[in-house]
Amino acid sequence: MDEKLPSLSAAEVQTWRGLLQMNELLVNRTNRPIQNEFGLSEADFSVLSELTQQGPDGWMRISDLAGHLGWEKSRLSHQLGRMVKRELVVRKECAEDRRGSLVAATEEGVSAISSATPRHAEEIRRLFFDHLPPSQMFLLLAITERIIKVIRTDTAAP
Repeated sequence: MDEKLPSLSAAEVQTWRGLLQMNELLVNRTNRPIQNEFGLSEADFSVLSELTQQGPDGWMRISDLAGHLGWEKSRLSHQLGRMVKRELVVRKECAEDRRGSLVAATEEGVSAISSATPRHAEEIRRLFFDHLPPSQMFLLLAITERIIKVIRTDTAAP
């Protein structure tokens, strides 16, 4: 069997590596002031952002939260454990089925994310949006929506 394995072109490799590097740099650089000024890790910020965008009661199934974040349930469980200890979130059993658990941001968690969000937005604008004309921003939006849709509907994924 001397089948040739599929490979990426030089431009595809460069594009992929650039995307990964840009993402890593943006995440690290936008989180640095949030960690230093507000004591929130990248993971804290992600969880609190998602929870505070929920409906009026603020409760969310942990399995749904994991899906929204794109995290494994075990990673989320460990993260929530740390956040419960710091009183940023609270957990409870789901009354409907007793198998699931719910989580919500506490007043302290809501206060923390509310304080940190403007600073986070400032860094995103400074490092990212200030360098893109609107046409490129909308093109990137279309690209990301398309790829996210493909990935979420990919039935071959484990």
